[in-house]
Amino acid sequence: MMQTFQSVTLAFLTRTVNLSVSTREAYIVTSRRLIRSTPFKMYDTLGKNNLVSIDDCLKAIEQKSEAKRSDLVFVDASWYHTGDRNSRSDFEQGPRIKGAKFVDMKDISTTKELFPELNPKGLPTMLPTKELFAAAMDEFNIKNDDHVIIYGKEGSIFIPRTWFLFRAMGHDQDKVHVMQGSFEEWVAVGGPTEEQPVKVAGAEEILSKNRSPSYVARSPTTVVDLKEMLKAYENPEVTIIDPRGSSFAKGHIPGSVHIPYSNLVQDDNQLKLKPKEELWSIFERAGVDPLTDKMLVTSCGSGVSVCHVLLALEECGRGPEKPTMMYDGSWAEWGNEPETPKASTEI
Repeated sequence: MMQTFQSVTLAFLTRTVNLSVSTREAYIVTSRRLIRSTPFKMYDTLGKNNLVSIDDCLKAIEQKSEAKRSDLVFVDASWYHTGDRNSRSDFEQGPRIKGAKFVDMKDISTTKELFPELNPKGLPTMLPTKELFAAAMDEFNIKNDDHVIIYGKEGSIFIPRTWFLFRAMGHDQDKVHVMQGSFEEWVAVGGPTEEQPVKVAGAEEILSKNRSPSYVARSPTTVVDLKEMLKAYENPEVTIIDPRGSSFAKGHIPGSVHIPYSNLVQDDNQLKLKPKEELWSIFERAGVDPLTDKMLVTSCGSGVSVCHVLLALEECGRGPEKPTMMYDGSWAEWGNEPETPKASTEI
């Protein structure tokens, strides 16, 4: 069973397809990204790093200006799990990083309202279709070649989800970065901002424009559905990791390894991941080898906090050649299915 399940996943590692696009440029489809030749070299301070400091970002802006480049985009991915704060309103009212775009993980998704046939269960924060993602990127003027720096405001801790979103939808994995530190820290060191009000189009409005996209996206990869998750659960060679907090005890997939996402970030700054050595120790104590050749599948409440684990695994050296999957439906789906096995450690 593992061979069948894994063969579907790993088929992406070697598949190469030429896509016809308006610019007649050739793209290569791999398990992680769409690659296109670019006239620009990498930004010196960003490199191919997932994690970049505020200082790295400021220097990249300088390099962009000096070279008169247009391939650097900041994306505000703020999203608040609890409370009444509205990240979209915050962004629209300003201030924000100068020239930044806003990507709402709940809106740019396969919602039941817009895609009833694809999400009949009404599951939250399901990854978008490639058509919606491409249309959104065009709306926000984000191109396949752009370096994307994802950031958030204090209190918005799930920034890695948008990092995963871009990569899963085909953006070059070497050009998607997560800023370590908050927007408030950016302001404190004099980072450029703007304050004029803006309006951010929502998914329904974006799709209503019915334009032929110039951004080339793909259907999400490194993602499993309920049927594939059941196969993974039944295979003893697969490790399931669940990073939820207290809700894990109330119900989870039996046998899941519990690594709370809050353990992966710094105690005094939830927008900064812990150093590699500490992350490695956390996985090791949980009995997970980040470099194992065996499949790792992540599941949480709704496919959001799992992205902390995926990012931490990469920081520990786990590369795209290793089978690492995310269960998009997560507990929101599994926990409501009458026939799926469930476990609880709640007293």
